[in-house]
Formats: sequence, C-alpha cells, structure tokens
Amino acid sequence: MNPLKTLMQDHGYQLGEDGRLTLGEPADASMPLADMTKNVLTENVLTPLDNFEVLEVCGKDGERFLQGQTSQQLSLVDGELAPLTTFCTPKGRILAMAQLLRVSEERLWLVMPAGTAEPLRAHLAKFAPFYKVTLEVSSELSVLGLLGEQTLAACADALAAPALAGHDLAMRSVLPSPLQSSEDDEPQTCALARQPSGNTPRAILVGPHAALADLATALFARDVAASDDTRWCLEDIRAGLQWVTSAQTDSWLPQMLNLEALAAISFKKGCYTGQEVVARAHFRGQVKKRLQRLTTAQPADLPAVGSKVTSPDGKSLGEVLQAAHDEQGRLELLAVISLRDEEIALALEDGTQLERSALPYAVERRDPEQLKG
Repeated sequence: MNPLKTLMQDHGYQLGEDGRLTLGEPADASMPLADMTKNVLTENVLTPLDNFEVLEVCGKDGERFLQGQTSQQLSLVDGELAPLTTFCTPKGRILAMAQLLRVSEERLWLVMPAGTAEPLRAHLAKFAPFYKVTLEVSSELSVLGLLGEQTLAACADALAAPALAGHDLAMRSVLPSPLQSSEDDEPQTCALARQPSGNTPRAILVGPHAALADLATALFARDVAASDDTRWCLEDIRAGLQWVTSAQTDSWLPQMLNLEALAAISFKKGCYTGQEVVARAHFRGQVKKRLQRLTTAQPADLPAVGSKVTSPDGKSLGEVLQAAHDEQGRLELLAVISLRDEEIALALEDGTQLERSALPYAVERRDPEQLKG
C-alpha cells in the first residue's frame, strides 16, 4: 500500500475504487462546498492530488530534447523556476500541458494531469532514439497540494530548507528530506514549486510516497488542515489556470487558455512543434475565443464539463472546462468563450445566469524570461 494513501486514510480520507482519495465527499456530487467538511475551506490546507502524475525525463540530453518539443524555454528551468509549458501538434493545438521541475542536472519532472503522461511519453518516444534520454511515467512519485503561505512556510521548515522565493512559479530544485524514517533507507528528495494562484498562495510538493507521507505528518502536526482536490479545482478557477486533460487534447491553441499570460510560451526561443501556428495566432491577433472566469450570484447546480455557455437566445458561445462551488454554494467556472459580443449576457443551458468575473492576471503576453523580475 502507498504509505501516503495509508496516512491520508488515517486522517479521514476515503479511498475510492479508482484509487483516488476524497475528504468529506457528499453522496450528491452537486452539493455545494459549504455543506462539506469545514476544513475544506480553511486557508491553510494540504490535499493529495491524485489527479496529477509525473513524467520523468532523464539523461544528459533531456534539456536539448525537450527544447524542440515544448513551448517553454528550457534554459529557464534551472531548479529555481518551475514554469508551465505546452506540447503542441503541428497545427498548434495542445497535445499535453505540464509544469516543468528540474530536480537534478540530468533529471526533469513534468507534473501533468492524470491520464496525459503516458500518451505524451509515447509521443515523445518517437524522437527519443536521437538523444541520450529516457522517458518514464513514475509510479514512485506523489503530488501534494499546499494552500496558504503558512502552509508553504511550514513545509519549508519541515524540510529544513529556505522558504520559497515570492516570484511566480518559484521552486526549490531538490530538497533532501530530513524526515528519513531509517538510516538504511535510500536518501529521498522532494521538489516544492509555486503554482499560479488567485488570492491565496499555493504550491505543489512532489516526491516519493514515503517522503511525502513523512512531510504530511509533519504538516498536520503544524496545524495544517486536510482538504481534497475539490478545493484545488476551485483555486485553479480563481487562478485562471485550466489544465488540459486527456479528454481535451488537440482542442485548443495555447492562447485560447490564456497560457501566454501565464508565461507558458516563449516567443524568443527557437523552433518547436506547432511554433509557427502559435506565433502566427499571437502576432496576427487570430485568437477569436479565450478562457474566461464566470460566476453566479446565487447557489446553483454544478454543470458538467463540456456544458454549453449560451446567449439569451440560446446560441452557443462556448463551453465549460471546469466548475466548482464557492463557500456559499455559488458557481465559479472556467469556460472558453467567443470574444465577439463581449457585453452579451451569458447563461448555462439550464438557464442559470452567469456573470463575467475578473482574472488575477492581464490577458496579454508575459514572457517567461521575465518571471524572476
């Protein structure tokens, strides 16, 4: 048994048949978060992110190999910065999306939505024979979500490591765990990396199952509460961050998800698959629809992913990519919406009225080369 999942079950999590952990999940999936476990909505929490997995890229050619495949400038992935990136088709559509973490000179971790790492590995494997590189979807690594600056500080303290830098997507490249359960155990390392956020700072902690179990125990002892990925989804929405899942591959240009505003695209690097289309969409202003954050004024039922966003006359203007309830049971969601008729009223298919809400960033190009200020 995964020691992290065993620990989480001891702290009130339930292990589903699909192997995922939940906390306080109601029988009715549409029940507002306000009716769930109180800890879910406290500011300083940790949550196991079973909806993420890690693709390991190892070898001395790892950086050079990925440089020709991804929208990110790999020289920036230096162990202090963990930027987002996309892998595109020749037509510029997103094949996969990841956060890049360098954990050693010859090892990179690509943190990705569950179900997308193996298809990306298989795709990249076609080009790997030309490089000294190995690709593996790790079964040994877990991902924890940490929410709240106090939680991040407590994690750094538990690791006996300096606090994370305050700039976007800052990380500590390799953190030897001081919580080793046995001197005979092979030394284990973890990586701590900020993620885009709304009002509440957050980060992911990636590492071997046993090391993360030790760290979670230390955080619980420091009064960090338990939460689950329902809360993390709400924070993704508030951050304006839409991860591309296995059901959404080959659907969107990176700019349609505002990824140039999240510094996931370098317009200063050399060629990569899909670059011409991505660059043309940017420089010629050809993006006709974009990710927007929408909310409701009153509590409402949770819409399914893929539900249509419509105009008052029922015309489809876009679709829901993810949705969650806020503290009062109102809806918050991300949807890709047509940029035409920007003042037109919006609603869900069931008639629920939607309001456009502000994103925490300006929808404009942000070069990753400027992330450190």
